[in-house]
Amino acid sequence: MTGITEGITVFESGINEQKNADGIKSYRIPALLYTDKGTLIAGADQRHDHHFDWGNIDMVVRRSADRGRTWGPIIKVVDLKENPDTENEDFGAAYNIDMALVQDPETKRIFALYDMYAEERGLFGMLEHPQNAKQHTVIEGKNYLNLYKSGEAKPYTVRDGGTVYTPEGSATRFRVITESENPPYRDLGDIYEGDERIGNVYFTTNSSSPFRITNKVYLWVSYSDDDGQTWSSPRDITPQVKADWMNFYGIGPGTGIVLHTGPRKGRIVVPTYSTNHDTELDGSQSARVIYSDDHGETWQSGEAVNDDRILDDGTVIHSSTMANRLAQNTEATIVQLNSGVLKMFIRNLTGRLQVATSHDAGQTWENVVESYDDVNDVYCQLSSVQTVQDGVEYIVLTNANGPKRTNGYARVARVEADNTLSWINHKRIQEGKFAYNALQQIGDDCFGVLYEHAADPYNEYCLVFKAFDWEFLTTEA
Repeated sequence: MTGITEGITVFESGINEQKNADGIKSYRIPALLYTDKGTLIAGADQRHDHHFDWGNIDMVVRRSADRGRTWGPIIKVVDLKENPDTENEDFGAAYNIDMALVQDPETKRIFALYDMYAEERGLFGMLEHPQNAKQHTVIEGKNYLNLYKSGEAKPYTVRDGGTVYTPEGSATRFRVITESENPPYRDLGDIYEGDERIGNVYFTTNSSSPFRITNKVYLWVSYSDDDGQTWSSPRDITPQVKADWMNFYGIGPGTGIVLHTGPRKGRIVVPTYSTNHDTELDGSQSARVIYSDDHGETWQSGEAVNDDRILDDGTVIHSSTMANRLAQNTEATIVQLNSGVLKMFIRNLTGRLQVATSHDAGQTWENVVESYDDVNDVYCQLSSVQTVQDGVEYIVLTNANGPKRTNGYARVARVEADNTLSWINHKRIQEGKFAYNALQQIGDDCFGVLYEHAADPYNEYCLVFKAFDWEFLTTEA
């Protein structure tokens, strides 16, 4: 190819605020992965009833074997149940949101990581109806999902085989489906008394189940061993990575990476972000990563960019206690340089691109964050890849240039000897609406981006794919 391709709509929303022929109102939150077999996997939030961050939302993917020119059918990764008796038609389902995709180059296993919520208004419901109840209990070194029964303070636990145990440690007649054999896993959360299904523990209103999970966010992982054609039942990794002081802790959607050099070569790294209980979304959001050194079997959480960060006025902040709106950072995208250094590009409120640096594979971050005045940040998720062209190392970054979430740009930065970045070109790739996006290198000198876009009469958003080459990126507009 030469230049930039025309946009191809991979996930098509409805029009004029109506649902499309498949009963879907909107698509959001693109994820993208170029696999070792040369397949493009595009992930999305399939939002049935509206474009907001709650309600009936499924995790879906499509696959392309020709670098994005044509796409196969929609594959559901997970589709949780709707509550038929909900009090809230606007958010009457358990749901998943915010996917990131990454492939282990050694095992070839592909991971999809995403957030899970019970029937509630997601993160905003957590803030409106705060609960102090813990999500898991550790018993003899193992983490078990907590269930709560109306009128009782102490949690019941879901143990091996899904059996529900009393707070005192006795097995009951109740059993919960925590691992399903029936894609797309709509039976997850179903609870049985003996052989009779009596409800679902993810439902919070008009529920026939005597038990329910707490109103918090959970981090789930699914995997595929056949290049994205089929996906495993989700696994809850929340207790491995989420600290007790965190309220929200979620995936920074899009794409994770695997470290290609250094002592932690092979580490799987996925951006995340957290809040504390003090100032939540208005002052405590902090970017960090989760990582796996055992091919996705277990996960750990690194420290945040805001942990012991030194601000311009000399103030030192920490993600667990901070209350500083302009210092917060949220969804992020990450690359590893050939030097081994990690660079994290972080959504923030300063209006300019901010970049954090890690010298220990994402476990900690430099206490000063770089700012680049020549790249706009309109407080929207962004995406990046590292590439080498003609022996020189570069970063390609895609984000909305503004005003607000409009005018998508692809930007090129040369990596200097001291690991700083020199931005050498900025090319518009989409006029009009442009919000969340996911970027991948799909050939020696070719790149592909999946992004949110909507033109009248389409609802927000459709997810559109374009490919462009190095010559396009580096020539003047």
